Amino acid sequence: MSEAEKTTGIVQEENEKEQISQSYWALVWWKFKKNRTAVVGGVMLAVFYIVCVFFAEFFAPYSKKLESEFIEAHPTGLHWRDEEGNFSLRPFVYGLEKKVDTATRKRTFEIDTTKKYPIYFFVKGEEVKILGFIPTRIHLFGTDPDDPDARIFIMGTDKLGRDLFSRILYGGRISMFIGLFSVVVFLGIGVSLGAISGYYGGATDVVIMRITEFLSAFPQEPLFLALGAAVPITWPSAQVFFMVTILLAIVQWGGLARQVRGLVLAGREEQYVLAAQSFGASDRRIISKHLIPATMSHVIVIATLKIPGMILLETALSYFGLGLVPPTVSWGTLLQDANNIRAIRFAPHLLFTVPFILLAILSYNMLGDGLRDAMDPYSK
Repeated sequence: MSEAEKTTGIVQEENEKEQISQSYWALVWWKFKKNRTAVVGGVMLAVFYIVCVFFAEFFAPYSKKLESEFIEAHPTGLHWRDEEGNFSLRPFVYGLEKKVDTATRKRTFEIDTTKKYPIYFFVKGEEVKILGFIPTRIHLFGTDPDDPDARIFIMGTDKLGRDLFSRILYGGRISMFIGLFSVVVFLGIGVSLGAISGYYGGATDVVIMRITEFLSAFPQEPLFLALGAAVPITWPSAQVFFMVTILLAIVQWGGLARQVRGLVLAGREEQYVLAAQSFGASDRRIISKHLIPATMSHVIVIATLKIPGMILLETALSYFGLGLVPPTVSWGTLLQDANNIRAIRFAPHLLFTVPFILLAILSYNMLGDGLRDAMDPYSK
């Protein structure tokens, strides 16, 4: 055996010894970092939550309610060179001029190259409240606030002249938070009832399992439509938000409960559980301190793979008008403006919401697949 092979073997042996000496979660983190796809998914999700959920007011150039005369205007592209080929040190957008076709009565907005509006960073604009309680007038980018004619619509405007990019960011806050909060409720119900069912068995197990079978017997799509239609349209947006979150969680907890039940059935016969019982530990302590933590690796993977489904369900319900409704802004309510042939023909930029949804779903799937592999760090 050559010296190089001996050195390689020694290094591999030292790495294996180091892995064995590390804790389970340290091994999980070590294996997760090696999965570049999962890391990219996690980074993209972090960007989504920072930009949409926490600081949408800062990254959006306008508020979600600010209307303008530029109705269904197409995106204003960023330029570095003007029509004469002159280079500008600062990006700019051209102005928009309204045109009306007298024959078809169709209103359009054409680029006016005689008007140039520079783009500034960290500009003062409409006063907003970050996270609902931090007032500020500073936005990441925008045009000259002293020029009332200066506007930037990088993704166009909707039927009321509101900036679509700003509304997509605000809508992402609702949709992604509903997905996350729904899964928290979903985990709370599924893990708790699954652990109780698996630990106690008997009549308790029979009742809980029959409930899960009853819920799974219904087709999900018609059930969601029926439950969404049951929400009164007169309710304020906060109540509708809370109700949609609860409905999404209640209908889907059965599958997780059955999985947790199976894990608890196997775990309750382990030595550490029998030792806790012999020392007089209460059932509540055994379930909460021993059995449920033992299922967390499985539950975390299920959670990351379940959130995309919750986001899609909320989007679908809101799209059909059975979930959140305007003036509440979510990705589903934004897609309502693009649910007809006319919008797709004359205002295709209203579909800019779709790439954001797809990217968020893809990010969660990438992260979930990576966590699923990392939770079994001893596998090859």
